[in-house]
Amino acid sequence: MKISGVIITIFVLIAVAISGCVSGGEKPPADLLEPRVNSDAGIKITVTYLPDISDATAFDIKVTAHNDYNDDFKSNSFLRDSSGKTYQPISYEGEGGHHASGTLRFPKIESKRFELVIKNIAEVEERVFKW
Repeated sequence: MKISGVIITIFVLIAVAISGCVSGGEKPPADLLEPRVNSDAGIKITVTYLPDISDATAFDIKVTAHNDYNDDFKSNSFLRDSSGKTYQPISYEGEGGHHASGTLRFPKIESKRFELVIKNIAEVEERVFKW
Protein backbone atom coordinates (compact mmCIF):
# COMPACT_ATOMS: atom_id res chain seq x y z
CA MET A 1 0.00 0.00 0.00
CA LYS A 2 2.82 2.40 0.80
CA ILE A 3 4.47 1.88 -2.59
CA SER A 4 1.22 2.56 -4.49
CA GLY A 5 0.72 5.75 -2.44
CA VAL A 6 4.23 6.89 -3.33
CA ILE A 7 3.64 6.13 -7.02
CA ILE A 8 0.34 8.04 -7.04
CA THR A 9 2.01 10.98 -5.31
CA ILE A 10 4.78 11.00 -7.92
CA PHE A 11 2.25 10.95 -10.78
CA VAL A 12 0.28 13.80 -9.19
CA LEU A 13 3.45 15.89 -8.79
CA ILE A 14 4.44 15.23 -12.41
CA ALA A 15 0.95 16.18 -13.63
CA VAL A 16 1.04 19.42 -11.62
CA ALA A 17 4.50 20.29 -12.96
CA ILE A 18 3.46 19.62 -16.57
CA SER A 19 0.22 21.60 -16.27
CA GLY A 20 2.17 24.54 -14.84
CA CYS A 21 4.49 24.49 -17.86
CA VAL A 22 1.73 24.42 -20.47
CA SER A 23 -0.73 26.74 -18.81
CA GLY A 24 -1.89 29.39 -21.29
CA GLY A 25 -2.89 31.90 -18.63
CA GLU A 26 0.60 32.60 -17.39
CA LYS A 27 1.22 36.01 -15.89
CA PRO A 28 4.10 38.07 -17.23
CA PRO A 29 7.23 38.13 -15.08
CA ALA A 30 7.06 40.68 -12.26
CA ASP A 31 9.86 42.64 -13.94
CA LEU A 32 7.56 43.40 -16.90
CA LEU A 33 4.92 44.77 -14.56
CA GLU A 34 7.24 47.09 -12.63
CA PRO A 35 6.80 50.77 -13.56
CA ARG A 36 9.81 52.55 -15.04
CA VAL A 37 10.51 56.11 -13.83
CA ASN A 38 12.56 58.98 -15.20
CA SER A 39 12.80 62.29 -13.30
CA ASP A 40 15.32 64.20 -15.42
CA ALA A 41 15.03 68.00 -15.62
CA GLY A 42 12.37 68.18 -12.90
CA ILE A 43 9.71 66.28 -14.85
CA LYS A 44 8.78 62.88 -13.49
CA ILE A 45 7.49 60.37 -16.06
CA THR A 46 6.26 56.99 -14.85
CA VAL A 47 5.62 54.35 -17.53
CA THR A 48 3.95 51.00 -16.94
CA TYR A 49 3.75 48.29 -19.60
CA LEU A 50 0.19 46.99 -20.07
CA PRO A 51 0.57 43.31 -21.11
CA ASP A 52 -3.16 42.58 -20.81
CA ILE A 53 -3.97 44.72 -23.86
CA SER A 54 -4.04 42.07 -26.59
CA ASP A 55 -4.38 44.17 -29.76
CA ALA A 56 -1.43 46.53 -29.13
CA THR A 57 1.80 47.00 -27.24
CA ALA A 58 0.62 49.62 -24.77
CA PHE A 59 1.87 51.70 -21.87
CA ASP A 60 0.29 53.74 -19.10
CA ILE A 61 1.97 57.16 -18.93
CA LYS A 62 1.84 59.41 -15.84
CA VAL A 63 3.61 62.76 -15.62
CA THR A 64 4.23 65.14 -12.74
CA ALA A 65 5.65 68.46 -13.90
CA HIS A 66 5.89 72.01 -12.62
CA ASN A 67 7.20 73.37 -15.92
CA ASP A 68 5.78 73.43 -19.43
CA TYR A 69 6.90 70.63 -21.74
CA ASN A 70 5.93 68.96 -25.04
CA ASP A 71 3.12 66.62 -23.98
CA ASP A 72 2.34 65.29 -27.48
CA PHE A 73 3.32 61.69 -26.69
CA LYS A 74 2.02 60.40 -30.02
CA SER A 75 4.53 62.51 -31.96
CA ASN A 76 7.50 62.47 -29.56
CA SER A 77 7.63 58.71 -28.75
CA PHE A 78 8.65 55.49 -30.45
CA LEU A 79 9.06 51.83 -29.52
CA ARG A 80 12.26 49.91 -30.28
CA ASP A 81 12.35 46.10 -30.23
CA SER A 82 15.35 43.91 -29.37
CA SER A 83 16.47 43.79 -33.02
CA GLY A 84 16.55 47.61 -33.25
CA LYS A 85 13.38 47.97 -35.35
CA THR A 86 11.32 51.03 -34.40
CA TYR A 87 7.55 51.49 -34.30
CA GLN A 88 5.50 54.69 -34.28
CA PRO A 89 2.54 55.08 -31.90
CA ILE A 90 -0.96 54.29 -33.09
CA SER A 91 -2.60 56.55 -30.50
CA TYR A 92 -2.36 58.39 -27.21
CA GLU A 93 -5.59 58.51 -25.24
CA GLY A 94 -5.53 60.69 -22.16
CA GLU A 95 -4.80 64.07 -20.70
CA GLY A 96 -1.81 66.32 -21.32
CA GLY A 97 -0.39 69.09 -19.18
CA HIS A 98 1.39 69.22 -15.84
CA HIS A 99 -0.28 66.04 -14.60
CA ALA A 100 -0.64 64.11 -17.85
CA SER A 101 -2.06 60.62 -17.70
CA GLY A 102 -3.03 58.28 -20.49
CA THR A 103 -2.42 55.20 -22.59
CA LEU A 104 0.14 55.15 -25.40
CA ARG A 105 -0.48 52.37 -27.95
CA PHE A 106 1.84 50.86 -30.56
CA PRO A 107 1.36 48.04 -33.05
CA LYS A 108 1.56 44.67 -31.29
CA ILE A 109 5.14 43.36 -31.28
CA GLU A 110 6.36 39.86 -30.42
CA SER A 111 9.72 40.86 -28.91
CA LYS A 112 10.16 40.01 -25.23
CA ARG A 113 12.61 42.89 -24.76
CA PHE A 114 11.86 46.42 -25.92
CA GLU A 115 12.38 50.11 -25.14
CA LEU A 116 9.95 52.99 -25.08
CA VAL A 117 11.72 56.21 -26.07
CA ILE A 118 10.16 59.61 -25.32
CA LYS A 119 12.02 62.48 -26.99
CA ASN A 120 12.51 66.17 -26.24
CA ILE A 121 10.77 66.59 -22.91
CA ALA A 122 12.16 69.55 -20.94
CA GLU A 123 15.39 69.68 -22.91
CA VAL A 124 16.09 65.96 -22.33
CA GLU A 125 16.84 64.56 -25.78
CA GLU A 126 15.70 61.00 -25.00
CA ARG A 127 14.18 59.26 -22.00
CA VAL A 128 14.53 55.50 -22.47
CA PHE A 129 12.32 53.07 -20.54
CA LYS A 130 13.53 49.45 -20.92
CA TRP A 131 11.76 46.10 -20.56
